[in-house]
Amino acid sequence: MLPNPQTMSNEQLAAQCIMPRLVPREYAEQESLRHEIAQLIQRGIGGFCVFQGEADATSLLLHELQQHAQIPLLFSADYEHGLPMRLEGGTDMPHAMAKMMSGDPEATKKASSFIAKEARTIGVHWNFAPVCDINSNPENPIINIRSFGETSSHIESHIQAYIEGTQSQSVMACAKHFPGHGDTSTDSHSALPLIDCSLQQLQEREFIPFKIAIDAGVRSIMIGHLAIPAIDDSGIPASLSAIVMKDILRKEWGYDGIIVTDALDMHAISKTYSSAEATIACLQAGATIALVPDNAIQALDGLIQYVEEHPEFRAILIEHVERIFAEKTWCGLETKPALQHPLPSQVMEEHAMYALDIAKKALRIYDPQKMLPISDAKPFAAFAVLGDESQSTLDKAVALFRVMAQSLEQECDFGFINKDISHDEAIELAENIKEVDTIILGLLMKPQSYKGHIGIHPAMVEAINILSKDKKLIVFLLGSPYLHNCIKADAYVCAFSDALPSLAAAALTLSGRATGSPWTSNDAGSFNPELH
Repeated sequence: MLPNPQTMSNEQLAAQCIMPRLVPREYAEQESLRHEIAQLIQRGIGGFCVFQGEADATSLLLHELQQHAQIPLLFSADYEHGLPMRLEGGTDMPHAMAKMMSGDPEATKKASSFIAKEARTIGVHWNFAPVCDINSNPENPIINIRSFGETSSHIESHIQAYIEGTQSQSVMACAKHFPGHGDTSTDSHSALPLIDCSLQQLQEREFIPFKIAIDAGVRSIMIGHLAIPAIDDSGIPASLSAIVMKDILRKEWGYDGIIVTDALDMHAISKTYSSAEATIACLQAGATIALVPDNAIQALDGLIQYVEEHPEFRAILIEHVERIFAEKTWCGLETKPALQHPLPSQVMEEHAMYALDIAKKALRIYDPQKMLPISDAKPFAAFAVLGDESQSTLDKAVALFRVMAQSLEQECDFGFINKDISHDEAIELAENIKEVDTIILGLLMKPQSYKGHIGIHPAMVEAINILSKDKKLIVFLLGSPYLHNCIKADAYVCAFSDALPSLAAAALTLSGRATGSPWTSNDAGSFNPELH
């Protein structure tokens, strides 16, 4: 049984309200990190937010840490489109925008239940999803395909479905990033975005998805690091604002679930506040949990010192812990959970096939010259245009090429284009493929933390123009759908996701084994490939 918060020490109360970062890969490599995690558990930390690692090893680690905790730990993670968003293993589901484009909220519900089932199997009981932001600004560098769409009408039914599917598995869903991160061109990982909307605009647009989430019974809401003068003209981030959390969510809307900040180690916070200052400020303003402070030990020590010097703050911590314990009980964490066996292979195969089905239905194809499927008689060349040099992106490019090669019989050349390509290198590549009739480009560009933008580097554009001169050009948009404005092509295939099933679905259009739907301006606002 969970203890009575009224009888807990100030240190125990404070520790339950902080959720530090846990990176299983780093934990295995760094003795100092293992010591720090052990110290936090000994002091009564409430849980951890899980990041990069391998799924099976992470499952064993979370079980091991549970055994050392006096109070069961609540593990959280960002698995918006599946465990592979953070881990090696699990099912990679198409991104939220692809789910919306597939047209079936029930499919979203089923997909989110599959994600939750896999998360719970490894010991994670809180998924920081769905994204409830409306991607009303095409220049948004961090939301983009993580949102279900550009208007509230696009996303409402899918938000409700995602929450219902997640919570059907006794995994907490989380509506984020309140009050709405969609209408900005700034990434809050790097700086504090300004949402310069009127209160009326917020009420008529940004607020609606979060009210839908609350009506759907969402058990937590994440507050974004956003400056919103129409709500709080003090200039402080929403994640530290009592007006946002106490006045709007608690008093005006009557929300009684968990309120969690976005990660406090993001530069929108960490450039201005120390770990202790940010932790104290957010909990005082109404947050239930301070998520991932830059330095968890300093955050805990500072919070304990503050409650010792301000005894009245103890009552606030007790209220927070009561909510936390209510959610641990809902998740089945009154006692330490048993180690779960991995899901059977046939279940994982079912999940993978379902992901591919969603990905195929999400495809939008603009092909006025009827180039797809491509002719068996003519060779082609395919290039992956890389938004970054990470191993993950390179692996996805290789996976794209592999599906192309497996589904086609004609000769083809494969290559990579990144921002470092020179004019002379592009000329040399063009000479190597001079006999090729058709060029296929896979644009692997999506929202990424700290990158600051989603776009095609001028060197890439020059290389593409050189390679595609006097040739037919087919562009796969494997990430941001807005990049069609950057490259004029004869045909476009938009997957609204770079998840593995979305890459496969796009590649299968070459052989006619995936057809998608015609891409028109009626699909989702700005997605009109005829505009250049």
